[in-house]
Amino acid sequence: MSADAVIGGAAALTPEDAATDFLHSLSKPAHILVAVSGGSDSTGLLIALAERLKTDPHEDVTLAAATIDHGLRAEAAEEAREVAALCASRGISHFVRRWEGEKPKTGIMAAAREARYGLLADLADEISADLIVTAHTMDDQRETLLMRGKRRPDDEDSARTGIADEVLFDRRIWIARPFLSCRRMDIRAYLEARGISWLDDPSNEDVTYERVRTRMDLAQEQARAMPADDGVNRIALSSRAAAWLDAHVTIHANALCLVERSGLSADKAVVAYALSRLAAVFGGKAYAPGRAQMERVLEFVNGANSGRRTVGGVVFDLRRDALYLMRESRNIGPISIPPGAKGNWDGRFEISNSGRLPLSVHPSGAENATAFPPNLPKGAVQRARAAMPLIVTAEGAKPVSVAVVPYLAPFDRFLTRFDLTFADRLSIAFGREAYRRRPFSAL
Repeated sequence: MSADAVIGGAAALTPEDAATDFLHSLSKPAHILVAVSGGSDSTGLLIALAERLKTDPHEDVTLAAATIDHGLRAEAAEEAREVAALCASRGISHFVRRWEGEKPKTGIMAAAREARYGLLADLADEISADLIVTAHTMDDQRETLLMRGKRRPDDEDSARTGIADEVLFDRRIWIARPFLSCRRMDIRAYLEARGISWLDDPSNEDVTYERVRTRMDLAQEQARAMPADDGVNRIALSSRAAAWLDAHVTIHANALCLVERSGLSADKAVVAYALSRLAAVFGGKAYAPGRAQMERVLEFVNGANSGRRTVGGVVFDLRRDALYLMRESRNIGPISIPPGAKGNWDGRFEISNSGRLPLSVHPSGAENATAFPPNLPKGAVQRARAAMPLIVTAEGAKPVSVAVVPYLAPFDRFLTRFDLTFADRLSIAFGREAYRRRPFSAL
C-alpha cells in the first residue's frame, strides 16, 4: 500500500507514516500517554509509535499507556489485563484507571467521555506526561461530520471541521490524535501483518447509540467525500477575530462586555464568530448559539434602532455608543461549596473554598457596585451586577478564604487548536493567563 491514498478528497496515511510524522513534530523531550482500549485503532496506534521509536530512536521520547475501565461491562477488567500483557511484552509502562461511582441514566456516552479524559489527565499529572494521544481515525471523522451535519444543518463551521487533531483538556494537557488521517482497514491490516490481535467492544454493534447507526449508514454507501478544510479556515477566522477583540472589546468586572459600535460593521464572519463565542462565555454555555440565532443577532446589532435582545441567556443591549453583553439575571441557581472544594457557578465562575466553613453562592443583586467605571450605562451595569456571584458562609458572613476565577465555558474544558488564538486573547481580556502552549515544534 502506498503511503498516501486519496479517499474522498482527503489523503490517508499508513499507520507507520502517521506515527513517524507525529513523533517528528513533538517538542522534545516528550512523555506520551497513549489511551489504549484494546480495540484495533488504539492497539495499532500504540504499536506504530513503539515500533517507530525502535527503528528511528528518539532518546528523549518516553511512551506509556493507559486503559480506562468505565465500569459498564464485566469484561472490561479482563480486557485491561490483556492490554497490560501486550504492553509488558513490548516493555511499555501500562496503567489502569476505573470510573467509579454511580453512572447517569441518560447521556452515558458523553459522561463516559468526560470521565475518561478526566482520569487520563489525572494520570498524566501523576506520571508527568506531556500529552495524551488517542486513536481517532478517518472513519471516526466521517461519522462525526455526518452526525454534526444532521444535528446542526445550519452550522457550516461545525460540519466542516469535525474532530480536531489537537484539543486542550481542562486547561491542563493537550490531547493529540495522530491517526485522524488513517483508515481503520489499514490499521487492521497493519496489525494482521504483525500477528497482533485486538478486542471488539460489543457496544460498537449497539444501535441504540447514534454513532453506531451512523457507522452502519456509511457502510451502506460509497465513500463519502470529506471536506478538505481541516480547520484551516477556522484557524484563520480565529486569528482575525482575536485582532477584532483587541481593537473593539473591553471586559468589565468579568461580567459586562463592551463592544464599540464601530466594530459591529467589520467583516460579518469575524463579528459572528466573536459575538457567538462571547455569548457562550457570558451565558456560561459550552457551545455558541447556532447560525440562525446569530443571523438574527447580527441583523439586530447592525440596525438603526437601539434596544435589547436576549439569546442563550445573554442580553445584547445596543446603545448609541456601544453594544453591551451581560448574563440575563433569570435562571441562575445557587450552589454550595464544602470546605476544601471547588464549584462552578452558572458556568461562568470557578470558586475555590479553602476555608473551614461551607460556602453558598448566589446572584449578588445590588452588590459589586464599585466594580464598574462610573461612565457606563446604569441599566447595563445594574443587570450585570445582578448576575455576579455573591459568596457567603453558612452564617451569612463574607468568607476570607475564597478564590473566584472567571470560567470560559466554550474553551476551558475542551479547546481545539482551531480556536486557540481567539481563546488566548479572550482569556487575557478576562484577566487570566493564555492557555497552555501546544507541545509541538513543527507547526
